[in-house]
Amino acid sequence: MHTYLLRVLLVEQNSTDMVDKVKQLLKETLKKDFNNSNRVLKERMDHNLVNIFGSDANYVLGVDAMYHDSTPEKKSFVVDIMVTNKKHMHIIIIKAEYKDIKNLKSLSAMVVARCFKDKVDVDKLEGVPKCLFDDIKEFL
Repeated sequence: MHTYLLRVLLVEQNSTDMVDKVKQLLKETLKKDFNNSNRVLKERMDHNLVNIFGSDANYVLGVDAMYHDSTPEKKSFVVDIMVTNKKHMHIIIIKAEYKDIKNLKSLSAMVVARCFKDKVDVDKLEGVPKCLFDDIKEFL
């Protein structure tokens, strides 16, 4: 079992709302079977980005795969988007890092993390050992 940890690496002149929408789109696209192909991932995202940026914006989407030669099935992806409109150029880079779920601790942390939107909220958990907080936050 595996998942992808999404990390926003660069946000240049973009609203938080726009970046969150792109991140959510990537998250939803990764949940569907895309044959572990960055080409398929790019095609699926490309169809939906116009809904986020609007029809008057021009954008270029790049999706690159990263993996070790010994484990090509364990691909991580870097998604970079350059958006230009009449006044500005915006850049968004998000990394989708492949993460093996090898044990109950990781699986539990992943499931609990789905209940939260912000890392700050994890600190308010009661009845959960504090030593698990960092594991839960890793999945946010």
